Amino acid sequence: MPKATFLSRYSLIIKRLEKGPATCEQILQYLKDESDIQDKDFIIVQRTLQRDIKDIYAQLNVEIVNEKKGDKRYFISNSPETHEQSQRLLDSYHIINIIRASQDFEKFVFLESRKPRGLDHFYGLLYAIRNKRILNFSHFKYWDESLTYRTVHPLALKESQGRWYLLAVEAKDKMLKTFGLDRMNDIDICNTKFRESYTYDFKELFSHSFGIINDENGKVEHIRLSFKYEQGQYVKTYPLHGSQKILLDNHDEVLIELFVYITYDFVKELLSFGEELTIVSPARLRNQVKKSLVNTLKLYNKSN
Repeated sequence: MPKATFLSRYSLIIKRLEKGPATCEQILQYLKDESDIQDKDFIIVQRTLQRDIKDIYAQLNVEIVNEKKGDKRYFISNSPETHEQSQRLLDSYHIINIIRASQDFEKFVFLESRKPRGLDHFYGLLYAIRNKRILNFSHFKYWDESLTYRTVHPLALKESQGRWYLLAVEAKDKMLKTFGLDRMNDIDICNTKFRESYTYDFKELFSHSFGIINDENGKVEHIRLSFKYEQGQYVKTYPLHGSQKILLDNHDEVLIELFVYITYDFVKELLSFGEELTIVSPARLRNQVKKSLVNTLKLYNKSN
């Protein structure tokens, strides 16, 4: 059976259990129904389901367990964040396979023309992280157009605004740094392993960050933003940050609050909303955005 079928079936099992616990019979019936809907063969027997559950945990880190008493229903036991990340990867995989399976898809499926770069390094970097392999590579800096050569201990990969970054400790100064995959070249995965055991909690480290910039020495700010009604509906369904809470929602405005560091990435994001956004607080952020807008206006005035 093709690998695509296995992954599609794993995704369906996860999706069924995300709706709530289910017995073996209910899961098998769900797969049968989806076979009819998608015109594919997802039909399995109980023994195969048991094997799939083990594979789902091994490959996707989603733990499915069975109640030993009562109606013996299956359910997802680990944290929502864990299987949400795995589901995102599965969903991306499904989109790719649906497109591949559709003849003349380019007539009705339009992909973003801005393609992410550096993803050809992804699996190699993931291997190095899992196996604690020292990495050597060259890294290009856009801002001063310089090329540097780095030796690092790779620890994690992070996505931010359509780009991927390597989080690693540089060997020469033992500092945690980020490197854009699109700016990394001549990557050499060494046979030598690094011995250090790092204890970074990256989820906590970036919990108040917007994007890839993490201002550990800064202050987490209580931010209030007022959006015009229409733009506010988009922000409600696609939150700016995990800490986002809605304080007011009516036909005039959508008022939200966030707890984040004020960084360059965050300010740039706010500027993209233009006149649809009013920064309520703090004053420091209002002044920073106002200054940027004034400087931008000066540039256009010069051109006149």
